[in-house]
Amino acid sequence: MERESFESDEVAKYLNEHFVSIKVDREERPDVDKIYMTFVQATTGSGGWPLNAFLTPDLKPFFGGTYFPPDDRYGRGSFLQVLRQIQQVWQERHGEVASSLPKSRTS
Repeated sequence: MERESFESDEVAKYLNEHFVSIKVDREERPDVDKIYMTFVQATTGSGGWPLNAFLTPDLKPFFGGTYFPPDDRYGRGSFLQVLRQIQQVWQERHGEVASSLPKSRTS
């Protein structure tokens, strides 16, 4: 995905306009990787890398996956399509998304 999607000017522009992108080195921060890998495995039934997790502003994951192709293939939408859908759902239904997440023990 690094070369296929993250180096795309169109994807970069969309990410910069709608998301706060953070790249985590799983070897440097296995603790952070484990949190989001556990979430993706629990919600999709599988895991792997590259790992993509989308979080609420208060850092709760609400969507994730592994490989998203640069264009429609393998029965999957492109990474840009996934980004657009996530952004649309968050914009139109963020209250529903936020209320569907488990409450933290401190909330």
